Amino acid sequence: MKYFAILFSIACLASCTTHNSIVYPLTKTSDSTSVLCNVTVKDPYRWLENLSAKEDSDWYKTQANFTDTMLAKIPGQDLIKQELVAFDKIKTVKYSGMSKRGDRYFFDKRLPSEELGKIYYRDGATGPDVLLFDPLTYESGKVYQASFDVSANGKLMLLNLSEQGKEISFIVIKDIAAGNYMPEKILYASGGFLDGSSDKILYNKRKNDDVHDRANALDTKYKMHIVGTGEDKDKEIFSRSKYPDLNILPEDYPYVASSQNSNYIFGGKGNVNTNSELAVAPKAELEKPVISWKPFCSYADEIKNYIAHGNDVYCVTSKGNNNNKLIKATLPGDISSAKEIFNGGDWKIESIDEAKDYLIITLTKNGVQFSVKKLEFATGKIEDVTVPLNGTLWVGPLSNQTNECVIWNGSWTVAGNLYSYDLATSKFDKGPFYVQYAYPGTENLVVEEVEVPSYDSTLVPMSIVYDKTLLKKDGSNVSLIEGYGAYGISLNPYFNSSELVLLKRGVVVAHTHVRGGGEKGEKWHMQGMKNTKPNTWKDFNACAEYLINKKYTSAEKLGCTGASAGGILIGRAITDRPDLYKVAIPKVGCLNASRAEFSPNGPVNIPEFGTVTNEKDCKALVEMDAVLHVKKGVKYPAQLITTGFNDPRVSSWEPAKFAAAMQASTASDNPVLLYVNYKGGHFGGATKTEQFDETTKEYAFLLWQCGYEGFQPK
Repeated sequence: MKYFAILFSIACLASCTTHNSIVYPLTKTSDSTSVLCNVTVKDPYRWLENLSAKEDSDWYKTQANFTDTMLAKIPGQDLIKQELVAFDKIKTVKYSGMSKRGDRYFFDKRLPSEELGKIYYRDGATGPDVLLFDPLTYESGKVYQASFDVSANGKLMLLNLSEQGKEISFIVIKDIAAGNYMPEKILYASGGFLDGSSDKILYNKRKNDDVHDRANALDTKYKMHIVGTGEDKDKEIFSRSKYPDLNILPEDYPYVASSQNSNYIFGGKGNVNTNSELAVAPKAELEKPVISWKPFCSYADEIKNYIAHGNDVYCVTSKGNNNNKLIKATLPGDISSAKEIFNGGDWKIESIDEAKDYLIITLTKNGVQFSVKKLEFATGKIEDVTVPLNGTLWVGPLSNQTNECVIWNGSWTVAGNLYSYDLATSKFDKGPFYVQYAYPGTENLVVEEVEVPSYDSTLVPMSIVYDKTLLKKDGSNVSLIEGYGAYGISLNPYFNSSELVLLKRGVVVAHTHVRGGGEKGEKWHMQGMKNTKPNTWKDFNACAEYLINKKYTSAEKLGCTGASAGGILIGRAITDRPDLYKVAIPKVGCLNASRAEFSPNGPVNIPEFGTVTNEKDCKALVEMDAVLHVKKGVKYPAQLITTGFNDPRVSSWEPAKFAAAMQASTASDNPVLLYVNYKGGHFGGATKTEQFDETTKEYAFLLWQCGYEGFQPK
């Protein structure tokens, strides 16, 4: 059987020597083993999982220094950085995180001269911007990433602050008028105000902020805090320990969802399952010592999104409809009372959102076409949201107490912008956050939306972007193909100004919409998870072959990249078909899937990938584990394997073990490098400069290995 042969191959790595001409830092092997599918398998790099040990720390630093030395030899990097900075300056201000309380707007704003965005407020559309929070000056010598929420009366701002990519924050509260911080500081917590409240805060509490501590992510508790009181007074409102009958698992992140437009609250289990299992209770129960939670729906009901308004709850479900349907149930009943009120036919209901008087319904097709509708709560009438925009459309209310919305619009070739839209009057204009700007050369950009036959004849969408004046269609263009394919997430069209560095050099950039994503509905997701996961990388390899066969590029000019769960895709794409690619850049990737559940963030991912304790899941995990598929003597592509040492989602040892196995096994002269970012987490560097540095290294590595002139070391 195939997987037994694969398991045996990993045992050879400890004693084999590489024929590669590159002399890598010495990596020891150990006698560690794993039992997978009832077979004992050697795991020679298990020791790299102990990130707190000095021996491990020294190895990572040695690898990082080796990579830095190799990358420093590539010329042309200063030019790439200059271009990234120049492109960043074209948009004179960048807004995000907009919300509104009364007539006051709150938002995050970053200027091109700044490393991070700062939080501001503005009275009315034309008032001056008033600084509320600067993440670089909150604490001397530290850089914080911040998210925020504002109380219903607009007087208090809650900040979730995390350091250097950890994503494990602490909570502080600022009095906006006085400018000072409240006495309380809730450690290892993230949350926001109870919707409609000016003093009640709901938050999830961890044990510590150590991203390498597995226990830290288990049995978290959801609590309620009253501003001005001590944390010892906080009430536990949803947790495994307090409500054992709700079957909350240790790895679940319990949460409570509320809307000030409803008298009911929902308790949910946060994990990667795309379906929700919910309990419901009257909001008034928050004042009682014990909340009378009642089951509302189970995972089997396939509820994707839900919004309570009045005594109704609107739910998006895939049960009985691959493209989802909108149903409505009446509280205090459960999901069994729900009736279908809308479906999009061959358009997928992607999401719903709540404004004061309307439910916003976003629909997509193949993940690249968008349509938006509005449902009036009072009448149930559904109408199109008609605006003079093409491409991606995300319509978001500034709060559920207003019909004023912000529209984000963009495409693969058109830079994104923000517009204003009123759901009640259908008034559309540029609004207070629109910024006039344009990038040079974008008029020459072309996007081709194609569907590629996969190995089983399934048609896989792919978006191909290039400069029409630079495409030769003779196989000589460098190309970079990216993919993800997990959690039912779709890769929607967006404009990435950093990619102009590649596009202006004639690089073809292809975005794949492989199975495991959500572009073609729930079945598309289900056909790329657990035992069907091989469809994900086989779809990807079919797209790579398409680019080669159609002469967009050639195997010697083709690079591939994917991040996080996309690491499964890239790791298995190159171990399955190393002949298709010259370069692979798996970023913070899940590359040792059979061991992932033993990492801090691993258990919560079991619904998507499986567990080794289940025989069928175990076989699936072995099949998707890139480390287990590294074979001695194969000519593998050049690889720049990245990790953030503070990454709370994919532990650094997964990329590390893959890099160690590859360095010991590859028979090609293509370099295999492990890039370790000691300041970053799952999403790269904390500051703009750090992010540009990483992007520069990735692009330079691609261009170097694909033979692009100006990037070849002497």
